Order: sequence, then structure tokens, then C-alpha cells
Amino acid sequence: MTGLTKMYCYRMFRQKSLYIIWAITVVMILLNLQMIEQRTFSTLLCKSGTLVTMLSPLFTAIIFSADHSSGFIKNYAGSVSDKTVIIAARAVIILIQNLLSCCVVVISGLLLTRSIGDTKIAVVYTMCMLLAGLGCSFAVMLITDLFRKTVPALILTLAIGTGILCELISTITAFATDGDIIIKNYLLTGMFQIFGETQSSSDAVKVVLISVIYIAAALTASVFSIKKRDVI
Repeated sequence: MTGLTKMYCYRMFRQKSLYIIWAITVVMILLNLQMIEQRTFSTLLCKSGTLVTMLSPLFTAIIFSADHSSGFIKNYAGSVSDKTVIIAARAVIILIQNLLSCCVVVISGLLLTRSIGDTKIAVVYTMCMLLAGLGCSFAVMLITDLFRKTVPALILTLAIGTGILCELISTITAFATDGDIIIKNYLLTGMFQIFGETQSSSDAVKVVLISVIYIAAALTASVFSIKKRDVI
């Protein structure tokens, strides 16, 4: 597993799309800063809290679709006797990529706003970005393997992944607060208010539990699919 994980790390950091997505993230933060009055980091996350959640599944679809088109699965990963090792290695890569993407948002957001604002809100939204991004990325990983390398399959993967994202955010919203979700300039800037600007510890716990359930379900489905259908 260690060798496979290192190979995935090497491939991930060689992907130009990773750095393009990070650049897009910073641009989206700049756009969103022009639309909010209170230029603090916590307010920025409240208004743009799904940047990583939206963009991480996109990179997941790109890199794992390339697994099939590049012959990586056939030539290297295909020789692995226990196919669940592939899922484990991919899970590590997805975790690393999501952590780095969160760091990009946090560092660029703090540098641009120069004010953290409400620390509790900042922590809750950073946690939400990471966990929701992981859940959606794992689901997109499964979908990408099922549909493999064709362009229509990639488009379908992203479409289904977006639907999973919306469902995840809606679920978190429904359980976390009684208010309605606020969607504004979603496709252009990612302004996506998950819940209000006041948080309680119980809200944070609900976000964690719901996101963990999504992550566990996606990983379980991936392992089951490999063992039963040998999609890889």
C-alpha cells in the first residue's frame, strides 16, 4: 500500500489541474470578498464555505478517470492482489488533497482579509469544508470507476457528484438549523451559505456526524463494488 500511495502522490502533484483548481479557488475568494461588507475570514467562510467541497470532487474525477485512460490501473494497480488496497491508497490521496485545498482557502483567506472574525465560526466552516469535501470526493471516486474513462462518463460523474454535493449540503442544513439554505451566484462564485452566522456546539457535532456517515457510506460502497464487480 505504501508504494501505491507514493505513486498516487507523485501523479497527483504532477497534475496541472491541481494547481489550476487552487488558482481558481483563490480567484473565487477574491470575487466573494467584493460581495461581502464585513471582510473577515469567518464571514468569508460563511459565504463561501463550499469552495473546497465543490472543487475537490472535480479534481478527484480528473485524476481517477486518468487511471483508466493512462493505463495506470492495468499496468500497476492491476497487479495488486487485494483490490481494497487501491481504495485505501486513494483514500489517503483524497485526504491529502482535501487537507491541502483547505490550507489554500485558510491561508489565502487570512492573507486577504487580515482578520479572522469569529473564531468558532471559522473553525466550524473549515471543518465542514474538509468533511463534506471528503464525502463527495469518495462518492465521485466510486462513480468514476463505475463509468471508467469515456468523456460522457466523466461528465456524468461530475453531474452526479454535484447532485451528491447538493444533497449533502441540504442534509446538513436541515439537521443543523431550521432556516432555509441560501443560494446566490452559485455557479459563478460558489457563494453558498450552509447555515447562519451563529453556531452552537450541537450544530458542529451534527455536521461532523452527517459528514462521517456520507464518508463511511461512500468508502463501503467502493470496497463492495471492487470485491463484487471488480470494476478496477
